[in-house]
Amino acid sequence: MTQSEHEAGKREDAVQLPAELTIAQSGEFYQKFEELIEEGSDIILDGAAVTRIDTAFIQLLYQVQRTLVDSSHRLQWVNPGKAIIRSVELLGMSEQLALTEAR
Repeated sequence: MTQSEHEAGKREDAVQLPAELTIAQSGEFYQKFEELIEEGSDIILDGAAVTRIDTAFIQLLYQVQRTLVDSSHRLQWVNPGKAIIRSVELLGMSEQLALTEAR
């Protein structure tokens, strides 16, 4: 993906995810996601920069998605990135995390 293609796929309201999403970042993002859930809208994630994601963070994303669905909202992806797609597919959770819609 070229820089211009990446920029074209960016949304200003998307949460920009860092290169590493591990249990170490879970607490910080848990708070951020809680605030966004309280705002009462969909959460849009841009995972283009992610190079590593662990199961603990995927569990956090799954919990966020379930909470959003319960409140008639959803998780949306902009540029989910290969690392996220690969890890989520290995766990068989693409549909649960709305990654099938991101392609």
